[in-house]
Amino acid sequence: MTSPAEPFTPARHVLERLALRTPDIVAIETATEEVTYAQLWERSGSVAAWLRNLPEFREGGLVGVLHPRGVAGIVVQLGIWRAGCAYLPLDPRLPQGRLEAILTDARPLAVLAPAGEGTALAGVLPVRHPEEADTATTDPNAVSATCAYVIYTSGSTGTPKGVAVGHASLANLVDWHRRTYGTGPGTRVAAFAGLAFDATVWEVWSTLLSGATLVLPEDRTTVDVSTIRDFLTRRRIDHCFLSTPLAEQFFALPDPPATLQILTTGGDRLRVHPPAGFPPAVYNHYGPTEATVVTTASDDLRKGDRAFLPDIGRPISGAAVRLVDASGATVTEPGEAGELWIGGMVLALGYWQDEELTRERFRRTEDGALWYRSGDICRWNRHGQLEYVERQDTQVNLRGHRIELAEIEQVLLGVAGVKQAVVVVRDDPYGGALVAFVSGVRDTEPLRSELTRSLPTYMVPGTFQLMDELPLNSSGKIDRAFLARTAGDHEPPAKADVEPLGDPSSTLAVVAGIWNEFLGRTPAPDDDFFQTGGHSLLAARVTGRVREAFGIDIALQEIFGHPVLVDYARRVDKLRTGGH
Repeated sequence: MTSPAEPFTPARHVLERLALRTPDIVAIETATEEVTYAQLWERSGSVAAWLRNLPEFREGGLVGVLHPRGVAGIVVQLGIWRAGCAYLPLDPRLPQGRLEAILTDARPLAVLAPAGEGTALAGVLPVRHPEEADTATTDPNAVSATCAYVIYTSGSTGTPKGVAVGHASLANLVDWHRRTYGTGPGTRVAAFAGLAFDATVWEVWSTLLSGATLVLPEDRTTVDVSTIRDFLTRRRIDHCFLSTPLAEQFFALPDPPATLQILTTGGDRLRVHPPAGFPPAVYNHYGPTEATVVTTASDDLRKGDRAFLPDIGRPISGAAVRLVDASGATVTEPGEAGELWIGGMVLALGYWQDEELTRERFRRTEDGALWYRSGDICRWNRHGQLEYVERQDTQVNLRGHRIELAEIEQVLLGVAGVKQAVVVVRDDPYGGALVAFVSGVRDTEPLRSELTRSLPTYMVPGTFQLMDELPLNSSGKIDRAFLARTAGDHEPPAKADVEPLGDPSSTLAVVAGIWNEFLGRTPAPDDDFFQTGGHSLLAARVTGRVREAFGIDIALQEIFGHPVLVDYARRVDKLRTGGH
């Protein structure tokens, strides 16, 4: 049964109390700045006042936040709540085409960005500095909108879809988190999740609404486990969340940080247990965006049954779950699989401005209960906990990102000449990689160019296999299962005319050897790392190996800014010789 509505305290009221009772406690800390709860409240009030004075303002509306990781973006989000609106997080690193698609669908009142940024997007308005706003116009009695935020996920129709999440379900998440993990004043929590990943909502607000201190790293720290470990130790972090692929790598580190007490993870199927003597307690989580980040949570995996893969645990407070088989019957016996239906206070409000899709995915049963059909197949184990089995459709979770493969295929089919396109996931030690099979064209460059323009980097396949025709199964449909099984056989072929790399001890040759270690092929000097099978997690591993091999502090961003082998090797050379 759906849990009855329960009273809750809106986030802005919780933060107002914290600002009054613990004004001098540090709310947010970066490498260069500390912001107390009193300062956070004051600055967000200035944003709220400025926003309410906009001609476009409408209480209960949606406002975009186009800010990089940092204090300012969180201040703006809180300011939007104080103005009585919901916020739409936008990652500035997304390609222009993706941002435009989201904004076209969301139609926010405005998009707030740092002055001088985002000017290529129609409707972007800069947030003024606090001293430029008239705080006297703030309405202290502004009523919080029902909706807290809208996050866009990959959509099967070829366009992203927005999930609207309410203040009540967010309050339920924060309350459960605080009681379960003991987050409170004095707790230091690091935030590594991507800005467009709903785990960032969990990180930020479960920390700030508990009176703890949120410690923000630089972006280069967020995907390199060695750098993450050093950051956690140096900044004396107590709690943190790492996406599943990062957590798996983190378990294998020789010197995990002794200060870390709790490590939470989720976003994909966890395939390994933490070592028995791992210092922090480890908890695995499951939850779609439509159920406010977290639906189920495991016990401490250091003490779990190691005869099976790590489970996803039991429902959190405010969540109800049931497994339903193909006949519509509820599954209760251990080992039997069924689709996971989710109900209770954790449910989102629905899809932003899409009532038809909301009715399709959020369904009422005869007893009046509302359930979200997740599309995930799970089963109960003998300990009464849930195990994730597979997806029903073409949606996948890849390196912590939720992806509809159909959306990538839709973009490919829009490229001139393409007849058929299928995207599958190839397993690898780093959380998987996308492989695209395409017929009708002879050149991959237009495919990659259009995908890069329209989709975020994590949705661009690292490998393209061009075929005359895609194979069909006995039903006359494209044989996706066969393509998935053979994806590993279609690595990008090494160039026949690879140029000699010269002295084996040269920077170019050593870097090429490191790339080969992770890409599984010898790169040519003009090869692009991301066009030959590389992705962000592999880039982090390459960066770590380059640091070790050359004894330099090279930033992860260098491989994104200089993805061609010869250019990257030149950057390494400059850093070796003290250049910048």
